[in-house]
Amino acid sequence: MIYGDPFFFALQFDVVECWNDPGDIWKNGLFTLYIEGKKLFDAVDAVELRTTFSFYSKAPVNDLVINDLDICSDELYKNAKDYFLGDGEELIDGLFDMTCVPMEDNRCYLYFIKTSIGDRLVWSTSTSDSINETVLPPGTILNVINRLKDCHL
Repeated sequence: MIYGDPFFFALQFDVVECWNDPGDIWKNGLFTLYIEGKKLFDAVDAVELRTTFSFYSKAPVNDLVINDLDICSDELYKNAKDYFLGDGEELIDGLFDMTCVPMEDNRCYLYFIKTSIGDRLVWSTSTSDSINETVLPPGTILNVINRLKDCHL
């Protein structure tokens, strides 16, 4: 099922029945993440969906502060990556790691910060070392997270 609008931001969770044992607590399937009509993450790999679903549904997006820091996408990405994956000691206030384990396993990293003009995302994928950025309408990410909170996988 797709949560959100793939032309803006969406998360997709699809159970693949033949990858699951009857009665098992785990739900294996495919996970896809969309930004602005493109699949940012779409590896065909068995993902334990309940764990990934829980990661996003419990994301504290509503609690993040708005930060209008004037910083380029490369520096924003570097600060997040250094902090979450390296030895960075100071994280920019309000910066959040939206990288679930399957994405990280495939060298796809996504970071989010709320600004007064919108939801700012910066990311890089295993297919490119370049840093990508977009600013979505305010509340786009929160709306998707809230939709997940109302559902169960």
